[in-house]
Amino acid sequence: MFLRELLKSKCPGSCPKPLAISVALVFCACVAPALMTQNVLAQSANDDVDVHQLHLPRTYLRYLPVMLDGARLMAADEHCAQFLSGDLNIDKSTQTHPVFRYQCRDPAGQTYRWHIDGQSLEVLDDTRAGGRISFDELAAEYEKAREQARQLAAERQAQIDALQLERQQVAAEREAERLAREQLAAEQQEQARRARLWQKCQTLLAEQTDDMIEREWLTLMQPEPEVSSGRVRFALDFNARNLNGQALKYRAFCDAKIEGEALTVEIHPRALAQAASDSGTEVD
Repeated sequence: MFLRELLKSKCPGSCPKPLAISVALVFCACVAPALMTQNVLAQSANDDVDVHQLHLPRTYLRYLPVMLDGARLMAADEHCAQFLSGDLNIDKSTQTHPVFRYQCRDPAGQTYRWHIDGQSLEVLDDTRAGGRISFDELAAEYEKAREQARQLAAERQAQIDALQLERQQVAAEREAERLAREQLAAEQQEQARRARLWQKCQTLLAEQTDDMIEREWLTLMQPEPEVSSGRVRFALDFNARNLNGQALKYRAFCDAKIEGEALTVEIHPRALAQAASDSGTEVD
């Protein structure tokens, strides 16, 4: 039925004459019931697609509900930030098999068009093996792409984390090596200092006991010193004889302050020094 005949039969004398064939005129209150159901009208009011954005020749008006369904699918696609319009691809359509053409604006503001089969509501795409794809399949592709992107991002983050961990480990190893070198240098310096103190202790003690008879050194090698909070102390044992030839047994102590190398020497009978040592005290 032609549009003019529809107008004449539905509202004789009460409707304006159509000046152009468009969906805007078709949705005049007097002809809308002949074109789509009330359910379609209710849905279109709540969707992003306005029926005034859809345009069909009068010979294809019966496909308007299907065209509206396709437009909603197009508008719901995540690539479509704004639905712009829909019309008929005359070159690819027949009276029994229409092909709709929809135009959208993507999130980047670029305009693009898709052709959709009016029977299956599939997107026509010559780059695909079957030449078409459904919106459900497109949504699955999007989700698959997102999942791949998430996996790639996770792998990259894992690589970054591993690299950062490796760098931290290398830094920690280098710091440990530095501390070990510093500790070794400090120990070597302390050992060298103790060696100097030991030599000075031997020299000083030899000078102070030079007049003793038959002096005999029992401590010949550098002993492990007693180290306290404020000093380093060496103990040296030696024997001698008095003027009457009586054997004398001594223990000498050489003390040096931690911050310096000046020595003080004390000489005590070895038995007394040993008793004090056993009791944990010092010889007075």
